[in-house]
Amino acid sequence: MSASYVALAAEHASSPQFSPLVPRAALTPLAIILLIAAFILSFAFSTLRPSTAATTRKGQQHGGSTTLAREVALGGAASIAGGVGLVLAFCAIGANV
Repeated sequence: MSASYVALAAEHASSPQFSPLVPRAALTPLAIILLIAAFILSFAFSTLRPSTAATTRKGQQHGGSTTLAREVALGGAASIAGGVGLVLAFCAIGANV
């Protein structure tokens, strides 16, 4: 065995055990909360009126009070909440991803 391997093995043996930032007991409630938030945000996103910048018909812009920034914010928040909630749900059942 090389000296670097022995030094690395000694460091590994003396290092503290891994402890996650979020306790395992908190994964299920967090997953449920985030998945519910994703559902609500997706519903809110799908019921928005189209933005005026996105809808043009024969050169005319149709009335829509929602801005593109609001669409992106709602869609992005729903996507992030759904993604993180799904990963937490997988981790809660033991399929660590």
